[in-house]
Amino acid sequence: MNQSSPMLDLADNSGPGLPALHLYPELKEGFVGDLFAPIYAAIIRHGQHITTHTLIFAGCLALAVYSIVQFLRPFIALYFHIRSARAVGLPMKVIPFPPGLFSFFAFQILRRLNLLEPGTKLHKLLSMGRPDGYDLHREMGDVFVTVSPAGLTVIIADPKVASHVNSKRTEFSKPPNTGAIINIYGRNVINTDGDIWRFHRRVTGPVFSERINRAVWGESMKQASLMMQSWRSASGNEKDSDIVPINSIGADSLRLGLNVITGAAYGCPLGWEDSPPCAIATTLSYRESLEQLTAHLMPVFLTPHWVLRLARRDTEWGRAWEAFTAFGGYMRGMLDRERALVLAGEAVEENLLTVLNRAEDQEDEKEDRRMLSTEVLGNAFIFLFAGHETTANTLHYALVLLAQRPDIQQMLLAEIDSVYAQAAAEGRSELEYEIDFNRARWTFAIMSETLRIYTPTGMTNKWSTSDQPISFEGRTYVIPEGTRISVNGTGIHTSPKVWGDDATEWQPSRWIIEGGDGDAPLLTPASSRPPSPEHKSYFNAPPSPSTTLLSPMKMRQDSAFARPGLTHRSSSQAVNTGTTGAHGILKPPKGTWLPFSEGTRACSGKKFATVEFVAVLFTLLREHRLELGEGWDAARTAKVLAGRKAGALTLQPPESVPMQFIRR
Repeated sequence: MNQSSPMLDLADNSGPGLPALHLYPELKEGFVGDLFAPIYAAIIRHGQHITTHTLIFAGCLALAVYSIVQFLRPFIALYFHIRSARAVGLPMKVIPFPPGLFSFFAFQILRRLNLLEPGTKLHKLLSMGRPDGYDLHREMGDVFVTVSPAGLTVIIADPKVASHVNSKRTEFSKPPNTGAIINIYGRNVINTDGDIWRFHRRVTGPVFSERINRAVWGESMKQASLMMQSWRSASGNEKDSDIVPINSIGADSLRLGLNVITGAAYGCPLGWEDSPPCAIATTLSYRESLEQLTAHLMPVFLTPHWVLRLARRDTEWGRAWEAFTAFGGYMRGMLDRERALVLAGEAVEENLLTVLNRAEDQEDEKEDRRMLSTEVLGNAFIFLFAGHETTANTLHYALVLLAQRPDIQQMLLAEIDSVYAQAAAEGRSELEYEIDFNRARWTFAIMSETLRIYTPTGMTNKWSTSDQPISFEGRTYVIPEGTRISVNGTGIHTSPKVWGDDATEWQPSRWIIEGGDGDAPLLTPASSRPPSPEHKSYFNAPPSPSTTLLSPMKMRQDSAFARPGLTHRSSSQAVNTGTTGAHGILKPPKGTWLPFSEGTRACSGKKFATVEFVAVLFTLLREHRLELGEGWDAARTAKVLAGRKAGALTLQPPESVPMQFIRR
């Protein structure tokens, strides 16, 4: 064929124009092929040759049709998704985008542009799992479905349905790409599923044992003492002052949490301002690198690493890359240090780093695989990241609330005095994990209530792997395959149907069970030494009707606290939904308390966090009481707490409320 001819041969590849259709099989497949293949077929059917102008016109026509269909595709998808949602039968709400990471971005953008009016349904929907978690359920019901062009999402604030979903790991698995934002170093036990998750869980799960809990107890007390010393140094009175002002409780709680998990679970004890060994040269400290990385997770997650590497250090992308490489260097440095100790034959107690190194070096017998180096780093990261932030934020909230509520603080101080007095009677000047941890009671109640109101992660997301039935209010609904399931933990925790009319109030007394049958005796200050005058009326005399403090000796009889299993009550009261846990503390019914999730994917660090919380509070308040800083009162503090920020992956206090420790 003459190459100067304006005619193109589509039957073979000899011409200078488009080649034969069979040489472009990708055009036969998918949506693009559906549009262009008929054009090719028509050309071939009506002749082997066609003018270039005709071909250009056909291409433009196909492109126009393609553009129109692409524009209409979301609306077409939404139409079919609405039909599917109506077939389910649950209350339905149509939204422009699905709840999740996309809605998080949309929420931030619309709020900054002042295009999202507070109080509207869209505002409530986008903020679910954050500050106003149950509000939309008041209008839509405890289980409802949202519909967007991306598909269906069932949002759950009913404990029974939540427990059913959490217990069915195969039927309701993790959605595709969920947790990708914490996958920046590699896959880990949080964002994997199926066989890979089982492998990661089998490697990391056994680390969180009673031996580690003993280490957590000692390390937490050590770090809490160092934190108090740092506050005294900052105030200029290391020993003599009876008042220790604190203006950095948020940052210091994070430092404490990071140091505790590094020392107890990673086998690398640190001083208050120390850093572990780092595999690379960096100007950032251990704490600074994680703090900066947490603040720049989005750029690290969304931006190609080659772009970050080229960015100037004084830009957001440059700082993101600096933090990413620095913290990765610290993790690699600790892993290398642990491996060197083992190879040198030194006696090393097994910790998370030893099991991760072993999983990389040795093949797993059951799975017939090793852990990739990126997976080792991914797991080292996720336990540090999630473990330190969640516990630190809970401690931060609890300290602020105790300063705001001196009545509850008095109960805690009485318990701390009692436990230390019992230890002294047994010939010990310091507390021991095996003996004294289970003597706590109000401490557990304070932690449980703080986690209920200020849930670390508001939503737990699942994915229906096939059509799945759920039972709700006496009816069965079939959830279609591929539906996103969001268990709204914040909604459940603040539901008046579950926790009573005071569900949004911080009331640790709801967890105290009078006459409970726990493993340890129920403690009052009078059981070990005479209480101070402020406490006598609460423990040694019947409360008057005007008493506002809810002590362990008082039974709340009003209807707001009469919900089975969820009120401060006597263990002799028969209930169908709640039971008495250890130490006379309420054990909530399944699905009603989800800060650590539940089921097979429940957080393996729950006991770790509890031990740390108890040890830190006992240390900080052994000789001190806590007050709000000068110029702050309960009302101002409550306003600040109500505006807590949801900008990170876990709910964080919105600012550091100034406080002061007063020697008692």
